[in-house]
Amino acid sequence: MIERIVTASEVIAAPEQYRLIGEEVSERLHIHPQSFTREIIRRQTHVKRGDLDGAPITPPLEPCLLPGSVLSPSLGAYLLTEKFCYHQPFYRLEWRLRATHGIELRRDLMCSWHNHLAEMMRPLHERIAELMRSSNYLKVDETPIRCLDPGKGKTTQGYLWAYHHPEHGVLFDWHNSRANDCLENILIDTREPLHGSFNGHLQSDGFSAYDTFITKNPKLKITPVSCLAHIRRKFVEAKDDQPRISAWVLLQIGKIYRLEAKLRERNATPELRERARRRWSLRIYQHLIRVTQHLILRRRITPKSPLGKALHYAQNEWPQLAACFENGQLEFDNNAVENAIRPTKLGHKNWMFVGGKDTGWRSAVIYTFVEQVRSRGADPYAYFEWVFEKLMHQPSPSAEQIDQLLPTAWLQAMHQSKIA
Repeated sequence: MIERIVTASEVIAAPEQYRLIGEEVSERLHIHPQSFTREIIRRQTHVKRGDLDGAPITPPLEPCLLPGSVLSPSLGAYLLTEKFCYHQPFYRLEWRLRATHGIELRRDLMCSWHNHLAEMMRPLHERIAELMRSSNYLKVDETPIRCLDPGKGKTTQGYLWAYHHPEHGVLFDWHNSRANDCLENILIDTREPLHGSFNGHLQSDGFSAYDTFITKNPKLKITPVSCLAHIRRKFVEAKDDQPRISAWVLLQIGKIYRLEAKLRERNATPELRERARRRWSLRIYQHLIRVTQHLILRRRITPKSPLGKALHYAQNEWPQLAACFENGQLEFDNNAVENAIRPTKLGHKNWMFVGGKDTGWRSAVIYTFVEQVRSRGADPYAYFEWVFEKLMHQPSPSAEQIDQLLPTAWLQAMHQSKIA
């Protein structure tokens, strides 16, 4: 912060004739272009005087992210944040660095660095997946991302699968399809399929792959939970078809959400939320089920009409919302994981596709840590710089060290340092 004191020229000329009675304060915000520093490290080699047969002594090379490279923790953090947080493709970064700073960094070099950094972060990504498997409540969703098909010059369809837990944050996974077995990569522990795999409530939209996965794995105690927001969305789409019926259903769903908003304002415990839902929302929910069944039987509402589709979708999804009235920990919708996915769609508009079928996992790893930090109101650049500095000195961290490198540990350390 810079402060300037401005005094009238008349006062400066004759200060003894004036006295200060107050001041008027105004502010202006200035910016200095981002700067880069080129560090040259010269490791001097010496020989001992008078010792003709003595071996030369050169200090060892300090730890680095990538031997023989100019890549530093701050540069790695900058590149990943620019692409995955601010959605700048590497070809734009290449042009900007050259035009603004006179720095020549080819996009293929930045891509190779990105691959290397993602590989370094992979053990941390696997640890978050392990923590999610050990939890009892997950939200999951998937979104399409185009990927380059090498040798053909075309793109094919890939998918980012997103998992969300209230405490462990968000985790992205990459697959080339929407098949139900894609869920196995995160939800099933291949080392301990029964005890190490996910058992609990799995919340999702009405996509059939989730129910198929649960049916295929009967030994896992997974309870499906549907999404009220998706049910509501179908009736919003049907408003032009049957405005009165759609408006009534939306009004009832709105009553459920208003109660949830009041409970959040009061920071209600899961026990209080369960009691409040049973007292106030359960009757609305049961009434909606009966009305849905009644309207489906009405012949003038055809199954293929917008309202007919909304009613049949709701009829399939209502039963799986019952768990929300038995467990106050559960939310009524999947919005948290959808909000985590939304920034990736903005990036998709800029860089359009990932480099290939076998490289999508790298984007999933980096996006995981960007959203882990950003969703908690912190700066992804600061976290990446910190964690790369740590990984540079301990490239093969132990299980205990990995826990100390996760975003949650970093955020806790930052909070404690502010208090101190």
